[in-house]
Amino acid sequence: MAKVNRILIVAITRLGDMLQASPTIMGLKREHPEAKLTVLIESNFAAVCDGIPGIDEVYPLNLSMVCQCLAREGAGIVDAYKYLDGVIEELKGRNFDFCLNMSSSGYTALLLKMLNVKDMRGWVSDDEGHRLIMDPWSMLFSAFVYHSNRDYNSINLVDIFRCAAGVTQHPKSLMYRVPEAADQFGETFLIENGLTGEGPVVTIQAGASQGKRQWSPPKFAQIAKLLVERLNARVIFTGSASEEKIVNAIFQSYSHPQMVSAVGKTDLGQLASLLRRSNVLITGDTGTMHLSVAVGTPVVALFLASALCFETGPYSEGNIVLQPQISCNPCNPNLPCSRPDCHNQISPELLFSLVEKRLALSTPDLLKLRLSPKETDPREVAVFVTTFDEDNFLFFQQINGRSARNGLPGDYFDSARSAYRSLWKGEFARIGNGTAAPAGERELPVYSQPVISALRGVVALTEHGKELLGKLESLIRDVSSPPRLLGETTVALAEVERQVESIGLSNGMLGAIIRMFIMEKENMRGDDPLVLAQETKGLYDTLSRRCRLFESLFEHHTFNNLSADLS
Repeated sequence: MAKVNRILIVAITRLGDMLQASPTIMGLKREHPEAKLTVLIESNFAAVCDGIPGIDEVYPLNLSMVCQCLAREGAGIVDAYKYLDGVIEELKGRNFDFCLNMSSSGYTALLLKMLNVKDMRGWVSDDEGHRLIMDPWSMLFSAFVYHSNRDYNSINLVDIFRCAAGVTQHPKSLMYRVPEAADQFGETFLIENGLTGEGPVVTIQAGASQGKRQWSPPKFAQIAKLLVERLNARVIFTGSASEEKIVNAIFQSYSHPQMVSAVGKTDLGQLASLLRRSNVLITGDTGTMHLSVAVGTPVVALFLASALCFETGPYSEGNIVLQPQISCNPCNPNLPCSRPDCHNQISPELLFSLVEKRLALSTPDLLKLRLSPKETDPREVAVFVTTFDEDNFLFFQQINGRSARNGLPGDYFDSARSAYRSLWKGEFARIGNGTAAPAGERELPVYSQPVISALRGVVALTEHGKELLGKLESLIRDVSSPPRLLGETTVALAEVERQVESIGLSNGMLGAIIRMFIMEKENMRGDDPLVLAQETKGLYDTLSRRCRLFESLFEHHTFNNLSADLS
């Protein structure tokens, strides 16, 4: 990315999302040290920015007030318009030359369209108000949002957005500085609550953003009992005031003088201080998890229901993550769950043993740890340790072996994730040479054949599509071409695209490649039919190349995994 002077980060999101932006913010400041960096954030979450290094200016957007104005209608609509018009004019005056919109919402896309920033990444609107995606990494995020595609992604959200910003010099952790006023809160809290013993300080975040992601109070009570009675641990429960009922239920099942609740008793800085004073945090996929990582305290995290560790797992080295291995996990985040069986895949005894290991081992030793199937059955739960690969992308290293999932071997999913990881890093970050070792005379396992057949089917369709596009170009150039032929060719092209999309919908592994093609096509703009035909032909070439490369990468990683299993 060329030198920039004024950077805008749009992150109108939740606490955890803002913390996940910190490596991108720090990376931008490292690579553009003279630039002024502004963050646009919803005012309710602006406080978190005070602790994130690298931010020069916070611009809070009062969306609550806007919503209240709109609800009043009449004069309220005028008030909302005046407020937003003032925001736009004020931000225009900053003369930003680079912007990353990390929010995919329609209103932030419209806002950025009005700012006319020269170099925009993420989501922005066109002249008609339709959303465009301005960089391939943000497209990749959208491609893997589709639920059926999620199982095949292994690139963390943090890495996706830092790559969208062109950042390579990033800290390999989230970042948050405890405010000076809260610096001693953690130590004071321990003293005031009589937790001055010698045992480890274990913090537990029992609540979660959705009920289906929340482990049951009796299970939390059991893990607290094990921690206190076997490790002499000092156990602190954290959470917002709204989560008090959850923690009260835990204390009704088990209580001890070395267990205390800080629920509803901390602001953000105080919570950060308490986490920094802790030896480990037990949590689900929560904002508290990200805050713990950001202050340097390792986590043991349960990714239940719709949570998927590859997407939003703890971004630092040396954390332990548990991901249940049943067919419906991860489930659709937009649908309720009346029977969260994934919760029963993780026992309090298993969680305790992993917390004990995290407390006893250094990070280098933890990365060498391997669990036998008798200790932790990989058919029940996958156990990962977080680390970074050779290209400084977050990586989840499974330490309890692999097992079949949805009727397919674990190698199948590992090979697909590794193939996609190599494909996208080569395509969009120019990492690697974009090739894989040839398979030679070896034959792929039977379970891989449908994937290869589908990939080759897509390649054949792209060739047919390019033939039709060539015919369409000729018809467009010939002003005497019968409209009937133009119509028939257009209908035939639509059928090719329908078949391509159908393959992506019916074969989850190929969904992301197909979604990228569809989004790239939807992102095309212009009204010159000849130019559009030529650009579409280029997209077919790209789709064909990606399919061929993915096939070779999938074969390469499949054989590597098989060889590793045999050894």
